[in-house]
Amino acid sequence: MQSAGKESRAATSCTECQRRKQKVRPKVLGNGRERRVRENGHATTVKQEKFLIYASLAQKSPRLHHQTVHLGMPNFLRNDTSSFNVVTWEWISEKGDESRGRKRSYPESNNIESVGLNDDEEEPEDGLKIWGYMPGHVHFNLGHTNGRRTLRKESSDSSDKLDIVENVMHAVPPRSITDSIVNHFLSNVNCRYNAIYAPTFTNQYVQWWSDRAGGRPLSPEFTCLLLRALSYSVQYITPELRKMIEFELACSPQTLTGRFNDAADQLSQSFPASNTCIERVQELFYKGAWLKSESNIVESWHALGRTIREAQELGLDKEASNEGLAEFDVEIRRRLWTLLYMWDWQMSTWLGRPHLINQKELSFTLPSLRLDSSPAESNQLSPFAHIVLQAKIGRCIAPLMGDVQAVGDLSPEQVSVALEEMRRFIDDLPPIFRVDDPDLSLDEQHPYFVFQRRQLHVVIYMTMLDLLKPYLTRDTAKAKSPRDSELRKTGVEIALKMLDFSRLLFEHEFPFNAKFHMVVFSIFDTATILCSAMMHDVDNVLPHRAEVMDAIESALDMLQQLSLTTKLGASSYWFLIKLVQAAPCLSQYAPINKRQRRLQKMASSAPESDAKSPLSGTTTDTTTTTTSTRTTSAAEADEKSAAAAYCPEPVPDVTTTDDLAFDVEQFLAQNPFGDSASNMDIGGMEVVFDWDDLNLDWSVLKKDANGSGNGNGNGNGNSNGP
Repeated sequence: MQSAGKESRAATSCTECQRRKQKVRPKVLGNGRERRVRENGHATTVKQEKFLIYASLAQKSPRLHHQTVHLGMPNFLRNDTSSFNVVTWEWISEKGDESRGRKRSYPESNNIESVGLNDDEEEPEDGLKIWGYMPGHVHFNLGHTNGRRTLRKESSDSSDKLDIVENVMHAVPPRSITDSIVNHFLSNVNCRYNAIYAPTFTNQYVQWWSDRAGGRPLSPEFTCLLLRALSYSVQYITPELRKMIEFELACSPQTLTGRFNDAADQLSQSFPASNTCIERVQELFYKGAWLKSESNIVESWHALGRTIREAQELGLDKEASNEGLAEFDVEIRRRLWTLLYMWDWQMSTWLGRPHLINQKELSFTLPSLRLDSSPAESNQLSPFAHIVLQAKIGRCIAPLMGDVQAVGDLSPEQVSVALEEMRRFIDDLPPIFRVDDPDLSLDEQHPYFVFQRRQLHVVIYMTMLDLLKPYLTRDTAKAKSPRDSELRKTGVEIALKMLDFSRLLFEHEFPFNAKFHMVVFSIFDTATILCSAMMHDVDNVLPHRAEVMDAIESALDMLQQLSLTTKLGASSYWFLIKLVQAAPCLSQYAPINKRQRRLQKMASSAPESDAKSPLSGTTTDTTTTTTSTRTTSAAEADEKSAAAAYCPEPVPDVTTTDDLAFDVEQFLAQNPFGDSASNMDIGGMEVVFDWDDLNLDWSVLKKDANGSGNGNGNGNGNSNGP
């Protein structure tokens, strides 16, 4: 009987509600609008004016989660999958099993809002972003309420993206090895740029492993950033970590860093440009840093461009975009944009490439650096301070350039004003970064200050040398102003100091961190400028000629050692040797002449079938010391000796020839200078170096190289005598 009664009872719920064991308790509240709601078996009929809807009611919320559309329903409701609230006569969007959203009413209502928006995850701003409006546009101020905003992480947890994360997880080593690499990154590698704030990254890293162990979805953005950090960290590996990687993973660090980078690229390509976040900017930046260390300078420049565009999508370049954000978020955003500006300024200025950031809009606010302040150490600077100082150099020089596109177009007066600004900048440096008598009290406790100090000094003097490059590479007999001689002398003195600071950076980084691009570039660029200065000194009036020749030989010595570890070092050493051999005024200098004879002897003594270039790392005598007048301490000598004995990886083969000990005629037959250097293949350096700045007459150089020079072999670097 009881069962029969239950069967005969009228159903008050739809099939889905019955399956969920939900009952209907409809409650109708009047709010002044005319409506009729009545039950009709398993459904409820709602009618207002000409619209008629049949739907069922849920238990805890008077929302209609199944809807049947009848004739007379407008199209905007016909395609809608939102739920309908019988009580308030409003539509509510649903996402998954949760229903949190904004209300949507009929067109007759005065409160019409966008369809399907969610308070927690979406904003009306998305209607502006779909048109491509940049953050900071006036439209974004419409409807903003006072209050603090938080950074939105516009990531999608779609199944496709989660599948891509799973596809790259094979590249992540076991936790013990990953922990060691991450610790090395945070302790020794991140200090180069500090694009990642270590405490935040550490918390995210711990949570990432917790999510992975618990089987929860992993953040695609942080997974990609982690892979970038791992790939960059392995490029600067210590001997202990190298042994662990080779033993535990049975692969070389070069193979492992490539594996990390490939996995990060695969994941990064799945992110749309319109859906970005801070982690995306950080990972793209470290992709560019990785490419630089792999000697892919052009690819790195293009990666920098993409990073800048991603940052602009977030509004990092607009201070107005920081309004309402927490102080911590504002500081991180300012740090990232300062870093990107610094990188763009350096690559554009030193490599003759177009600026990616408008140099006339430099009103962005520099970071306060209060995140890293320590009450216990009042004189301690932030690890990001050296980046801010480099950015200040760029902002100091940019206004002085005005509308001038190249430093060669600056007047002597403008150059003098810029140099005076740089000297004031040097005088105002913090004690830790002073050029003369720096404060070394924190070096032992914070070793990264040693690297940052030497890097900053190189950047300062490279900037000053770049202003004087036209006067060093110009024919002394074709002066354009009465001040040419004065500025040429200043340029030689700054170039000599520059190589001194380059050697300090080299001794700190070689051999384990020799992939850092600044080590090779500062030596190569300065030495090449000095070679051009010697070639254009037809009247033998170049100041400090003997010291200049010693500096060129010293640069060759450092590049020879760097050629054993990096492709960029090998290409640079190769080209500089070619340049010296092709110019009698350089090749006849006694120490350089001795180096050439040694290379020729090494090549001729090896069997023809097994002959290898010194670039291969098998026959190079790296213990040769320079005849430079500069002296080094015993500790520096020990460091240099250890560096010379270390050869972690063979240098990649060079494409044109495997023999550095060829004669000049053979070189010119394979790579004729002609009228320009655009046709030369020098292992990749031809595409990143601004050859026009050297102002070399390649046809004259070819004639000199073929023996038409007037050299007398007196060893003083002067082909015409003292």
